Amino acid sequence: MSHEINHEFPASSHTVTPLPETFGFLGKIVHSIRTRGLRYALVAVVNVVVGQTLLLALQGAMRPFWANIIAVGISAVPAYYMNRAWVWGKRGKSHWKKEVLPFWLFTAAGLLLSTVAIWVVHFFSDAKLVINFVQLSAFGILWVIRFFVLDKLFHVEVFEDDTPDEV
Repeated sequence: MSHEINHEFPASSHTVTPLPETFGFLGKIVHSIRTRGLRYALVAVVNVVVGQTLLLALQGAMRPFWANIIAVGISAVPAYYMNRAWVWGKRGKSHWKKEVLPFWLFTAAGLLLSTVAIWVVHFFSDAKLVINFVQLSAFGILWVIRFFVLDKLFHVEVFEDDTPDEV
């Protein structure tokens, strides 16, 4: 099989046009979404699958709001490490104030919001899938906000007097 070279369109004439640069506040948002947003979304998909599976399975053994607390507690640990390493490219020791605390504060807020929502919905329905949907919706509200907050915090320069804590 022979490969013909097209002399009419040489390789050097095939250029890739980059996406237009954006500036200012909107440009920073677009850049964050382009560079880390897809990876963040993929980590969220993994976290949703793990968390929803745990929530569904645990509802057979306990009340829905207890199942939610355990499912969130378990699924948040791999979510933290996957976000830290894959989305923001962090290695080594975690920094307590700039990484661990903000992530877990958002997790606790999502847990509180979803647990209250599940508690309320549980008065009207015992359907496991309804409980799962309510939990997923409550966390979805905070998911986008968390991306931008963590994106900002995980890119703060760490100076010598601001060493990371052991986690």
